[in-house]
Amino acid sequence: MNYSPMSELSRRIEALLFVSPSPVTERELRDSLGVNARELRKALDELSEIFDGENHGVHLRNIAGDWVIETRPEMSETVENFRNSAGKKRIRLSKAAIETAAVIAKKQPVTRSEIDEIRGVNSASPLEKLLELGLVKTAGRKKQGRPSLLYVTTVKFLEVFGINDIDEIPSPDEINEEENF
Repeated sequence: MNYSPMSELSRRIEALLFVSPSPVTERELRDSLGVNARELRKALDELSEIFDGENHGVHLRNIAGDWVIETRPEMSETVENFRNSAGKKRIRLSKAAIETAAVIAKKQPVTRSEIDEIRGVNSASPLEKLLELGLVKTAGRKKQGRPSLLYVTTVKFLEVFGINDIDEIPSPDEINEEENF
C-alpha cells in the first residue's frame, strides 16, 4: 500500500471528531481550529478519502451538516460482540468504593481505621468490594499500636482508572484549585 502523509489539519480534525461524543458542526471545527471554510472543506475531503481508500473500520460521515467519525456498518457485528463481552468485564463502583479507593491511593499504605477516619464513615463494605475486585490488596500489618492490616492499590487499580502511576492522581488541593478556574 502506498501511504501518503495526512495533513496536520486533517489529523487535528480526526482527533477532535474522535473525542467528540456527538457530531460536530463545521462552524465548531473552524472556530476550534482557526481555519476558514475552504481550508476546512479541503481537510475534510482529505480525511474522508483516507478513510474510504484504505479499508478502515471507521469512516467520516456528514449528518445533517455535522461531522462524525463512525464505525462502518459492516463492522456492526464485531462492535456488538465486543460491547457484549467488554460490558461483562466493566467494573462498577459505588461512590463509597470510589472514595475508599481514592483514600487508599493517596495515603497508602493505610489501615481501615485510618480510611474510616478520613471518610468519616465505616468503610468495611466498600473496602471488601475493592479487595474482591482486586483493586486493592493487603500489604502486611501496621507495627505500631494495635496491629491492623495495611491496604495498598494494585496494578489492576492503575489499569481500571487508566493511569500509569499513582502519582498521576491529583491531590484534593489540586482538584480544588482546578475547580476555581
